[in-house]
Amino acid sequence: MRWVLVIALGLPACGDDDCWDALHPPGETPDAPSVQADPGICSGPRGAKIQFTRAESCSNDGAVEWCIPIANHDELRARLRAISPTITCGTFSTLAMCPSSGRTACRYPVDYPGECIADHGEMKPDVWDNICAVAAQPEITEIVETIYFD
Repeated sequence: MRWVLVIALGLPACGDDDCWDALHPPGETPDAPSVQADPGICSGPRGAKIQFTRAESCSNDGAVEWCIPIANHDELRARLRAISPTITCGTFSTLAMCPSSGRTACRYPVDYPGECIADHGEMKPDVWDNICAVAAQPEITEIVETIYFD
């Protein structure tokens, strides 16, 4: 009880917005409180392209994949390699069904412990950021997990 009284007596009296600076981070105003973005969702429409949650982003057979157009894809492939040199594109069989739709498949390997925090758990933050950067490419419409059934 004594500490509460000391603390209460030690605080300066303030009214209206006088105490705002002491109680809120710099840049936040009473009219526009700060809102933290959900770190598990990519910002903007690219988040809707990712067909898995961040919490389960490594719940796969070791990769996530997407399709790209076959025609004039050299520039896009260069942009993808700039995001991560581990991204590969080719004519391999995919869960994303790229060859059957006349597109080329691309794959980003996500294995534990390299890219994942836990086995079949969540991607490391920098890897998730890379997946968000892939989703930001306008040519990419969907990113799926690779899950193959025997």
